Amino acid sequence: MAKQDTENKYFRGWMFIGLSKNFPKGKIKKRTFMHEECLVYRAESGELNMVEPYCSHFGVNMATGKVIKDYIQCPMHGRTFKGDGTCTKVEQKSIRSYPVAEDRGLAYAWFDNPGVEPQWEHPKFLNDEDLPDILWAHARTMDLHHPSVPQNNAVDPRHFEFTHSMFGKETVPGEIRTEGHEAWCKMGTELLSPLKNVAGGDTSEVITYYSGFLNDYLQSRVGAEVQHLCNFLTVIDGKKCKLTQVGVGKKSLNPIKRFQDWVGAFGSWYATYEDDPIWSNRKPIEPDYYPHETDKAIKAFTDWADSFAYTPEPEPESVEPEGKKLKLAQI
Repeated sequence: MAKQDTENKYFRGWMFIGLSKNFPKGKIKKRTFMHEECLVYRAESGELNMVEPYCSHFGVNMATGKVIKDYIQCPMHGRTFKGDGTCTKVEQKSIRSYPVAEDRGLAYAWFDNPGVEPQWEHPKFLNDEDLPDILWAHARTMDLHHPSVPQNNAVDPRHFEFTHSMFGKETVPGEIRTEGHEAWCKMGTELLSPLKNVAGGDTSEVITYYSGFLNDYLQSRVGAEVQHLCNFLTVIDGKKCKLTQVGVGKKSLNPIKRFQDWVGAFGSWYATYEDDPIWSNRKPIEPDYYPHETDKAIKAFTDWADSFAYTPEPEPESVEPEGKKLKLAQI
């Protein structure tokens, strides 16, 4: 598969599919991920499931069907399927299902060729002690020629110093370490007035941990203030992606702390507001890297991101015996 290709739309691994609260019991949600139509539904037991939308009987889209106990039911003849895709009548054909996981209000699905089990655990960015709560969340849908475009910001301080006027000259040019599906990135910039006066410091530093290149947790220190947030990139098709940013930490009734959380939410929203028209205004070329440390880091990140790309295996075509084929006049 060609690098930086608009057709490069499939990425192996766990992908964020939404907040758990967006999938209530008994409801079927029609979604498109990785250019594939899917149905997400929560069974009466509370288990979240994701399956292909088409019934194995007549190919009817089950988005208008029902959730019956723990099954999804086709609206045409009532055929029912379990969350793993198997039909409740064992002699009838199954449909595809996707492994799904939830963690503290965040929902993920595993994408790979059908039948391939998850190769690593879903992201676990929140924890009981330091980051138990979701403080805020917002999302932006963007047209990108490659999903790595917003994600490689974790190693690109020159973008911040040039595009975002609040940041000054780079102090850490961009670092990256990768091991399998995980990566660790770091960058830093100095701050200009008035931000440095408000933030109570002269520099900013961002440390980012990736669990698969579509999901990351970052610690952002701007002056004396520290913010914790997660970035989730949901691939809808080869170009259209949704970037969801989720602030995490401990909920507080302290008005100062709540104001700081609000400032962090607005800051991340505004930064992507500035970035969106730039990210969406690129074409799939082979970038002209040069021997700057940040360019080396961006190239290393993009190469790592490309390692997750895969081509879905085509479904075998059914071949009918010659004598069974109908001529046009017979139809």
